[in-house]
Amino acid sequence: MTYQNVRVDNISRVTSKSLRDKVFLASFPEYYDLVSVTENGPWHSNQNVLDHVIGVYAGLEKVLRFNDLKIGQKDTLKRYLSGVVGNQTRQNILKVATLLHDIAKSDTLVKSPDGTAWCPGHELIAAGRVKNFAERFHLDTKSESYVERMVRYHGFISEILNLIIANQDNEKYLRIFKETVKDIAIELILLMQADLQGCDLEKSDRKGYNDRIALLDWMLKTLLKEVN
Repeated sequence: MTYQNVRVDNISRVTSKSLRDKVFLASFPEYYDLVSVTENGPWHSNQNVLDHVIGVYAGLEKVLRFNDLKIGQKDTLKRYLSGVVGNQTRQNILKVATLLHDIAKSDTLVKSPDGTAWCPGHELIAAGRVKNFAERFHLDTKSESYVERMVRYHGFISEILNLIIANQDNEKYLRIFKETVKDIAIELILLMQADLQGCDLEKSDRKGYNDRIALLDWMLKTLLKEVN
């Protein structure tokens, strides 16, 4: 295959298929460096990180079809995501954050003697690197800040789900989540929905997967009621 030197700056051109076909290999090489990393654990069963992140982007494409929402909820979410932050829509910002959320895993892999392998701290390191991609994705200062925050907090929502499941207090931890991440709560829920579709948890722990999917659905629909 001859790899095209296609710029990755127009996020609307980026699809899971184009990522899989390596259309952006020349303009987004850091993304394809993730092929060198393999994680192993309940969420990633010897899963290559490049396969994972492309799967997450494919998951986001499904999430953004809004098939699990009623008409009113769908309209509310579409309107919310069409809102502009800086020089980008919320939906475009979410797409860029999805592309970059695991970009630091190539530098954070830790392997244990028992065979497990994971990437501690990748969220914060990746967040610190968002600035390196701002020009490439045509992000102004404000939209860059939103991408940085989404990348930084994308693992936090997983911890919130763990707390809800362990302590059976949905309202308390949704409140803590909102207070912590503020105006990117909806985007983080959508990113987590996509992330689950790109990982192996459904195979390794079907109940844990289903519980998280149900909680994310509840969180999203609860927050949509608050959208003006």
